[in-house]
Amino acid sequence: MKNFNMKKSEILEFKFQTTGEVINFPVGTIYGNKEGPTLVVLGGMHGSEFCGIQGAIDVFNQVNPEELTGTLIVGTIYNMSAFVNHTGFIVPQDGKNPMSTFPGKRNGTYGEVMAYHFNEEVLSRADYFIELHGGDIPEALTPFTIQTITENEELNSKIKDMAIAYNIPLIINAKPRSTDSPGSAFMKTIQRGIPAILTESGQQGILNLDDAKVHSTGILNVMKKIGMLSGEIVDTTKRINLEYNGAIRNEVKGMWYPNVKLNQIVEKDEIVGEIRDYFGKKMADIKSPIDGIITVVRTSPSVGVGNVLVELHKIMKE
Repeated sequence: MKNFNMKKSEILEFKFQTTGEVINFPVGTIYGNKEGPTLVVLGGMHGSEFCGIQGAIDVFNQVNPEELTGTLIVGTIYNMSAFVNHTGFIVPQDGKNPMSTFPGKRNGTYGEVMAYHFNEEVLSRADYFIELHGGDIPEALTPFTIQTITENEELNSKIKDMAIAYNIPLIINAKPRSTDSPGSAFMKTIQRGIPAILTESGQQGILNLDDAKVHSTGILNVMKKIGMLSGEIVDTTKRINLEYNGAIRNEVKGMWYPNVKLNQIVEKDEIVGEIRDYFGKKMADIKSPIDGIITVVRTSPSVGVGNVLVELHKIMKE
C-alpha cells in the first residue's frame, strides 16, 4: 500500500556483529500527495561537516507533504560516531574515510558495515541522490558541485540539470571511478545508472547558517527541476565549469604553511605553500601541478603524509 501525505522521522538501527555496537542513521521520510520520483539527500558523510547536516535538516522541516510529488528521504547524519566525537574525515571505529567504503560489506569493518546497511536500506530506493558536504575541521573551502561525466548521455543530462539547478557557481566535471573498487556513495549511485551529485558548502567544521542555506536552496531547486515541487528555481549566479584535477597531497613529515587563498588562480609550478620541520625550517616548497583555481586549502599546520594540502582544478573554456 502506497503512503501519501505523511512525514515521519526515525532512527534506523543496525548491529555491528563483531563488537555488538549499534549503527544509527537518523532518517526522515516525506511522502507527497501523489506518486513521483524518490530523492535521497544525505548529510554528515563526514561527521563534522555541519553545514551539509543543517541543510538536510532544514529541507526536511521546510517541505510540506501536501505540496510534494513523490518521496523525499533525508539522512541527516550518516557518520554519527564521528559527529558525536567531533572527528574529521573518518569513521572513528576503523579509521576509514566513508567516501571509500560504498557499497559496503555485510561482514566488513564498522565503516564498511555502515555503508552496506545504508546502501541496502536507503540508497537502493533512490531515483535521484544528493550527497552533502560542508568543509571538514582543517579545511577552508569554496562552494562547488561535482558532476560526473559518464558514457550514458541521458544520465549525464540529468546529472547536469541537477548540478546547474543547485545554484553554486563552480561545477567540477569528474570522470567515473573504477566499478570494481569501493568508493563514495554518490559515485556508486551513478554507476547504478542513478543521477547523483556531490555538493560542498561550508568550511572548517563550523556551522554557518548562510552556508547551510546554500544547501537547502540547492536541494529545493533540484526538487523543482525534477518535478517534485512547484515554484521558481532560485538562479543567482553564473556557472563556471572546472575539469577535475584532485588534490595535492603531503609527502613529507612536518608542518604545513599555505600561501594561497580560495578562488585564487594559480599557474603551473607556482608555489602554493611549504612544509617546515618542527623547528620552523623550510623542508619543501609545494608547487601547483597545473594552471587552475584553488577550491580547498588545508588551514591547519598539523598534517600527515598523504593528507590533502590543496585542491585545485582547471577552468574549462566555454
